[in-house]
Amino acid sequence: MTSISRPASNWWLAIRGAKRRRIAYEAALAAGLAGITAFMAADTWFDLPPGPRIALTVTVSLLTLAAVPLRRSRPITALLLAALTEFTGAGLALFVVSFAVGYRYRQIRRSAVLLGFGFTAVACMVGAHLGEDGSATFNALAGLMYFLVAGVLPGTLAAVLAQRRLLVMSMNQRNIELHEQQQVVAGQAQARERTRIAAELHDSLGHRLTLISLYAGGLAQAATPSPSTEKARAQAVGLLRDTSAQAMGELRQILKVLHQDGPAEAGRSLDEVEPTIAAARQTGTEIELVRSGDPRPLPILAEHAAYRVVQEGITNALKHARGAPIRVEVHYTEDAVHVSVRNRPGLPYQGQSTGQGLHGLAERVRLAGGVLSSGSLEDGDFRLGGVLPYEAEVPEPVTLPPSDFQHRIRRTSRWQRLGAVGIVLTTAIALAALIGAITEIETLDSTDQGVYNFAETGDDFQRLKLLLPQPLSTETRADGQVCRIYTGGAEDTPLTLSTEVNYEFCFRDDVLVSKQKVEMRTQLQITDGT
Repeated sequence: MTSISRPASNWWLAIRGAKRRRIAYEAALAAGLAGITAFMAADTWFDLPPGPRIALTVTVSLLTLAAVPLRRSRPITALLLAALTEFTGAGLALFVVSFAVGYRYRQIRRSAVLLGFGFTAVACMVGAHLGEDGSATFNALAGLMYFLVAGVLPGTLAAVLAQRRLLVMSMNQRNIELHEQQQVVAGQAQARERTRIAAELHDSLGHRLTLISLYAGGLAQAATPSPSTEKARAQAVGLLRDTSAQAMGELRQILKVLHQDGPAEAGRSLDEVEPTIAAARQTGTEIELVRSGDPRPLPILAEHAAYRVVQEGITNALKHARGAPIRVEVHYTEDAVHVSVRNRPGLPYQGQSTGQGLHGLAERVRLAGGVLSSGSLEDGDFRLGGVLPYEAEVPEPVTLPPSDFQHRIRRTSRWQRLGAVGIVLTTAIALAALIGAITEIETLDSTDQGVYNFAETGDDFQRLKLLLPQPLSTETRADGQVCRIYTGGAEDTPLTLSTEVNYEFCFRDDVLVSKQKVEMRTQLQITDGT
């Protein structure tokens, strides 16, 4: 038996399994976000020398190009890459990546989600301190606000949408099941009525056959013809003919009633798996079929159940491991046939699954006297297998557990309410952080003109720090000077002028080397109201 080679990477599976429109969309999204991120990085770090600025811009762009398409197959890895771009204060990939993580949170470990968003929060905080020129409090509030708006809010919204989609799928599946059950109940009622009618016709037919037997006996006794018996003989022959015709008519009615279901759908056999595999190969998936042992005839239920195991296994592999090779095995032993479908890990399924297909297949195999098994193997492969005996009695019906549909609805509704509360809280905290940042800017202490006059070249920064408020901004220049700008408030000016005063102090090695007063004047337009 040949083995299946492990796929090289999920990137190749993603490209091979995706449609052209999807590939074009992902490429355009990644390129667009990378371009905007590069522009923002170059603008944010304009004061750096050209070499480091270009290197930083290229690095951030490459991280964005990798994070955006990777979010579909490796969402946590993509989240960490997007978080790295936040250290520069110029990342945009966090919006789409956090949405992808929230939408697939059911497929990701909770600890991995917490770790990813925790690292993202640290990156946003550090990026705000590196990219902003405000006070420490302002930078912390700005970083918190950006993390909530770009990370937590999209992730929470996506989780709520995923829960809602799962609920809709469950309700749709439930409707299908109820419709099938209704058809079964209606069919059972029709079968009972047909059985009752057939029983009545059977009794009538028995009566006719009894009469035929009596008439035939009378004819046998009147075998010697005579004038007295000829008339009775002719009458008996007529009664025998009429009764036989009535009996044949009632027999036809019985057969018609018992066959009102129409032609039954013929069960599929294991000899028909080749067309199913050929159709699946049209998707580009590598599928190998291996038969072993001496083929033996199977009961109709077992034959069809074995075919359904192969069909369901191929369907699940194409759906949940797109692009991964598939191996189908049919092995005949002395007392049973072993059917299995095995596939390597592939591109994960993007949607939600209710898991009802395997439950129905397990019941079908059980009714055929077999056993169904499914699960992951030690090497990471997934296997769906069934064992169906050549001779088996139909088992007794099992008592099904109560449906968990109501519990599923309540649980999903509870998660939706929690998600809505999370969205409201996230928005409220983000607004509070925004208000706090604005308040921090407006409440900065003003530098007095006397302090500016008091400071002299050569003064130590630690001594002046006691007299100065929090700086409005800080800039490190190429010559090593650290220049801090302090707000000085507004000066009294003529009615038509508005003057804002700032003071700039430049230090080298914590020693004041220069200072200057910066005035910004604005001409006011005054209109005559008369």
